[in-house]
Amino acid sequence: MKIINSDMEHSSVCRGWALPLGSLFFICALYWSGHGGDLGYWTDWMEQMAQGYGQVQANYPPLLLHWFWLLAKLFDVAGFEYPPVSPVQLKFFVLLPVLATQLWLCYRVERSLCERNIPPLQSPVFWCVVASPALLLDGPVWGQVDLLPFLPMWLSLVYAFQARFLIAGAAFALALLWKFQAIVILPVLAGLFMRRWRLRTWHYAPRALAGLLLVGLVGFLPFIWVGRFAEMFHAAYLGNTDIFPFATFNAANLWYLLADNTTDMHQPLLAGGGWLTPHKLGLALFVLVSVVCMLRAWLAAERLGQVIGLSMVMVLGFFALAPSMHERYLFLLVPLAALGCARGEIRTAWLLLANLAVACNILLVLPLEGDAIWRQLSWLVVFLALLALATLGLGLRLPLFSRLPYGGSVAAVLVGGFMAVQVYQLHSLNRVEFDRRGRAYLSDIKEEYFQQDWGRLSRDASVSNDPLNIYGRSFGKGLGVHAFSRVVYRIPEGANFFHSYYGLDRAGESGSVRFSVLLDGRTVWSSGAVGWQPPQQVLLSLRGAREIALQVDSLGSITADHANWAEAGFWQTAPSAVASARK
Repeated sequence: MKIINSDMEHSSVCRGWALPLGSLFFICALYWSGHGGDLGYWTDWMEQMAQGYGQVQANYPPLLLHWFWLLAKLFDVAGFEYPPVSPVQLKFFVLLPVLATQLWLCYRVERSLCERNIPPLQSPVFWCVVASPALLLDGPVWGQVDLLPFLPMWLSLVYAFQARFLIAGAAFALALLWKFQAIVILPVLAGLFMRRWRLRTWHYAPRALAGLLLVGLVGFLPFIWVGRFAEMFHAAYLGNTDIFPFATFNAANLWYLLADNTTDMHQPLLAGGGWLTPHKLGLALFVLVSVVCMLRAWLAAERLGQVIGLSMVMVLGFFALAPSMHERYLFLLVPLAALGCARGEIRTAWLLLANLAVACNILLVLPLEGDAIWRQLSWLVVFLALLALATLGLGLRLPLFSRLPYGGSVAAVLVGGFMAVQVYQLHSLNRVEFDRRGRAYLSDIKEEYFQQDWGRLSRDASVSNDPLNIYGRSFGKGLGVHAFSRVVYRIPEGANFFHSYYGLDRAGESGSVRFSVLLDGRTVWSSGAVGWQPPQQVLLSLRGAREIALQVDSLGSITADHANWAEAGFWQTAPSAVASARK
């Protein structure tokens, strides 16, 4: 009778909440305003893929492009407009594979908890997955696809641990065909292979290689067919450092602390230290972490939980130490920690801290900005990387870490409190308040849409994160952009005029651009050619308009087209005497 009651109790707490709750949070998050610039990339690539594989110009691995091609065919059969115009619809269709992967992760976490007789709805691990701020911000809010390689990554780790290397190699290739960041687990896979390899198991190597090459060949087959394999392979896997040759690109890590954001990764950290650059030193440190993890996987990985821990070390080491990192390259830490915690192999605090670090770095690039917060987050990421290397990588037991009372609850309160602050920040950015002069700066308002060919939209700073400056004159407020750029705002109630200074930033002395303002999609003002010259002003009436777009077009090479909309803002009444720029 007790066994029956136990089974009934077990079934009552595992009724399949993961899929409906995961879907609900995901679909609701689609309606949040994402990063318009990156949605613009999806739109461009979808339009190109609708014309065939010979037309697309993209720096992404092929599986996402295959998905865009399939969507184009389905929309064509249904007679729908492609790509979708609505940002919500665009994100929904682009992210359908992400939704499927996220729901699998939620289901797998729920099942693991149930197998341990833990009610999912009472577990912080469950809620940190179905309502994960990191997963929701990266996917349905921003519109990114960083979760796509995780399922094949996970399968490659599981099958390599089981010495089934043909499937492991194929799964690893599939992960790389989604996102190149999956390469981060290669040292762990190599260690697991060496752990199993013997003279009598020589066939493991050709099996793993066969799985890798076969899936890779199939993935690139359409581009091989149209004669573009070399071009697309280089763009997807080898060309990113050519596009972003920075020590760090919006990633809160060691190089943000030592070299600052968007600085040349080949620039020496010390005068006269030609070899001491973020590029060389970062690669050396990351190789060192990789060797440690490979040796640990080879010599000490007795449980799958240890493999998960070593993979987490690799993701943290990659993000914290390697050069040219982006803000989202820490993302895979969250699903790894989720499965490790659900299995009881990793402490719950790791999942909470992973959500905190990933969500914070994303929010710094979306609506929340600030150098002070970025530096604090950089210290947190470096600390987490060192802590993971010591505890998960080397297997050390730190007394303070292991004896911290109510550590999971404390971490949950900290994460929840911080995310509540960010929700307030999002709310304040979407609310327009005019000052006593009847002015509201655009840099204090969340844009509706943003597209830019290089860099990110910068508030109250240039696109290179320097103070706003036009021809030697400084401004405290404004927008820093890079041609081509298009920033769209909904005109708030009470706004009757738009005013801004405009000109090239001091980092764009050799550039040449044209500034334009569009109201409801119609160009109402254009500056003509603007070079390295003193700031000019534009003042326009907004009566009857609902939407304003600030656009900057390049008139030549875009290598130096750093442009500024200084003191750009809405006015309730026409400014009788606009304050001049301060020297």
